[in-house]
Amino acid sequence: MKKITIEALLTWAFTKELGKVGSGGTYAGPGYSVAWSGLLEMAALGTMVDRSPNVYGAIPGFVYEGEPAADAVVVGDAVRALAHEGFEIADGWNPVPDWIDELGLIAEAVEKLAAEQRKRADRLSGRHILSLVITSAVLDRGPTWQGNAPKTVMVEHRGKPAWFVMRKAKDRTGKIYEYEDNGFDQRRQRPYKGAYRKWCLDRSIRGDVLSRLDWQLWQSALELLHLRLSAPKCLSSHELLPFRPNRAPWKLAVGIAQTTDNVE
Repeated sequence: MKKITIEALLTWAFTKELGKVGSGGTYAGPGYSVAWSGLLEMAALGTMVDRSPNVYGAIPGFVYEGEPAADAVVVGDAVRALAHEGFEIADGWNPVPDWIDELGLIAEAVEKLAAEQRKRADRLSGRHILSLVITSAVLDRGPTWQGNAPKTVMVEHRGKPAWFVMRKAKDRTGKIYEYEDNGFDQRRQRPYKGAYRKWCLDRSIRGDVLSRLDWQLWQSALELLHLRLSAPKCLSSHELLPFRPNRAPWKLAVGIAQTTDNVE
């Protein structure tokens, strides 16, 4: 029995063995769209290849090389089963604790994204998890999570810091409501009484946050696959080494940075 990590086992199965399914012919098996085919081929090879992925999502070879190893087929079937799984985002989820957020703007943006993903559910679906696992196996690395914190800047109007003020008005039913209005008095060239400034992030953090979500989803998927493939008599020639998911490597990165700062 060969001892191996879950990551190495997946990479072996999808890059060395599962491409034998459908090789040497035109049949690749059902289950994967042309869009996914293009994505996987671009990610793995850096170019488009005129071959559709087989039932396991691997690109079949042009030359028949025999049947895939039994363990690889077991792995492929376990990965395919992920399409029926679903994942959730916990309340209070914070994928960017390493970013300073004195005004709470980052936390607000993260919560909006989390609420959006819970509602849409496409990124939390088994299909997305399946794609994550296969792509990571082919590339032999997980999703990218590194990212620099955005800066907090003052909201501007025509290149100058803007002023805002809250006003009251009545609707058609006579109900009083509040609304935000321009807080700068153009005639007097000064802010109105009670006017205030507003702050915002200098860029969207959507890509950074979703990348870290992908990392955590990938780790959860690896944990589930490790549990299932570690079952007795599941694998015939491989033995999985222990796996402990690292769902927040950015926390470790912060700790290392702080230690380095202390030494210096």
